Amino acid sequence: MAIIDPHLVRSDEIVDRCREIDRRIAALEAEKSALLGARVQLLLDEVPPGADGFESAERSMFAEVSAGLRISRAAAVRALATGWSLNDRFPMTRAALAAGEISLRHAVVIVQAAAPLDLADVDAHHRYEELVVPCAVAETAPRAEAFARSASAAVAPQSTTERHRRARADRQVRVTDVDDGMAWLEILMPSPLAHAAQDRLTAIARQLRLTGDAEAGGAFQGPHAPQAGQELSDDDRRRWALFASMAEDLQEPARDTRSLDEMRADIATDLLLASDTDLMPESGIDSVRATVQVTIAAPTLTGADDRPAELDGHGPIDVDLARRLAATADVWDRLFLDARGMLTRTDTYAPTERMRRFLRARDQRWRWHAIPQPGGIIEWISPDGRTYIDEPPRRVQFV
Repeated sequence: MAIIDPHLVRSDEIVDRCREIDRRIAALEAEKSALLGARVQLLLDEVPPGADGFESAERSMFAEVSAGLRISRAAAVRALATGWSLNDRFPMTRAALAAGEISLRHAVVIVQAAAPLDLADVDAHHRYEELVVPCAVAETAPRAEAFARSASAAVAPQSTTERHRRARADRQVRVTDVDDGMAWLEILMPSPLAHAAQDRLTAIARQLRLTGDAEAGGAFQGPHAPQAGQELSDDDRRRWALFASMAEDLQEPARDTRSLDEMRADIATDLLLASDTDLMPESGIDSVRATVQVTIAAPTLTGADDRPAELDGHGPIDVDLARRLAATADVWDRLFLDARGMLTRTDTYAPTERMRRFLRARDQRWRWHAIPQPGGIIEWISPDGRTYIDEPPRRVQFV
């Protein structure tokens, strides 16, 4: 006789109830968006764009919705724009939202990622929705957002490439003061360079930690101590720092208790101000290189066409920059895709994305059972016996 765990039964009931609430919320959001879209249409019917009085009528509409819904003017503008777009150009998205298959966040992502498409090109919007709505139904909003950007670029590659080239002229650095003597230093730069910079800062911070551990000497001892070269999380370091503080008789040297974010900020500041970092002398910091994953079609790489390249997991990027990154890369991993855009094989030996996804997810889902399936799919079995299918990130074929 099977023993039923009452805690798992109750957990199952809670998840089911929350899922049903989400469906109802999505349906209400669809109804609200439709009404806001109708309000925009009232404006367009009353005063055509460009006519005398249109701007005044538009400002009045923004103020009306802002006051009535008790939201900021900017939020009112976004809500009205999303509502009108769903009514006017995104019938599949509107239907999925009304059915509770996607959230409002998914719908907003779909609408915003379609910005490169010609407003009057109904066929392009239809092809775009056919690509992106099934992804949004199956994926989280962040995953759907990256795919939607790529889908938009696939439908309108020339428009996307030109937009990226124009956007590069907006590069800038800005300082914004905030409370408590702090300030944000912001750099607007091409996306792959920004992610590469973040990757290098992370790599330097991790090397600093390993170097600091080695210099401390003998701090991590015992059967559960980390092995040489093992990466320590912030929680690991705080736990060992607490242990060291309780063992004063060991006379251990003080350790760096900064979080990874703190270390990245300090290293970036030091590199900018001194062109070097004094945090890790003679430890090979110049050998630390950034890593960024960019996918570009072979004909595009050779200059035969200008289809967008893709920063994996984030969306399309400037093709000229992608070519320069490829020219300076030490190693290329050539990917072979099938007609659906799914990876079939590579001609170099490297950890596959399937393996990386499996390892990341395995460490985050305790008491879950994972079953690898063909095509990079991972079937997850929850503690209460539910099955969830995790598909590899989708790719869009740029044609």
